[in-house]
Amino acid sequence: MRFFLEDVAAVDDEVTLSPSDSRHLSRALRRTVGDKITVVSANRVFEAELTQVGDTVRARLLAELAAYSEAPLNLILLQGLAKGERMEIVIQKAVELGVSRIVPLALERSVIRLTGDKAEAKRARWQKIADAAAKQCGRTRLVEIAPVQGLAEALAALPPDCRVLMPWEEADGHTVGVALSEALAEAAPAACAVIIGPEGGLAAAEAELAAARGARLVTLGKRILRTETAAIAVLSIVMYQWGDLNGREV
Repeated sequence: MRFFLEDVAAVDDEVTLSPSDSRHLSRALRRTVGDKITVVSANRVFEAELTQVGDTVRARLLAELAAYSEAPLNLILLQGLAKGERMEIVIQKAVELGVSRIVPLALERSVIRLTGDKAEAKRARWQKIADAAAKQCGRTRLVEIAPVQGLAEALAALPPDCRVLMPWEEADGHTVGVALSEALAEAAPAACAVIIGPEGGLAAAEAELAAARGARLVTLGKRILRTETAAIAVLSIVMYQWGDLNGREV
């Protein structure tokens, strides 16, 4: 498990872990002074030795480790709001698969509606889930959970030259619809965004909006997948083809 620092640090520095990480180390993991842990600072990974354990945990950075674990592809997930644990499962697995950012989308057919304080409370919970997943799976950076927003706003905020893929069950009957395998046969981009609809699927107007902004409407075959299944499946395929899930050196 890795522990992330907010400040930039270097070998021989003595650092203070966050209150939540301090509690986890001292109470749940029951670590003691002298134990070794792995710490991440500004995408750099260090071996550290605990020098103080209690309500506040401090550690001295002993050596930098060659342990960079980020994919070459800047993969962004635009996920339609899903009920309960479905959204949490998607966030956890997306972080494990290597996404760089997750944007919760309020779409026409979303069953759940989030605004104001309720939306921010959910975002904070999702961020904790994303942070825990990043620590557990060995990421060298944390994954941001963006505020809940609409599709147009999310598309406008994507990086320049970002390839956008939208799986849609009606894509095979659309003039710009292609199979996912066809879209992925193209050269790998620097950035890619995947749009996944909610439980009720994507509305035609949303598909048209995405297509007008340059998204590729893609088909996943004859079966209709649940939102959490679609997210995990598509992210895995994209990261295999354009990222580092294939085991190739990058």
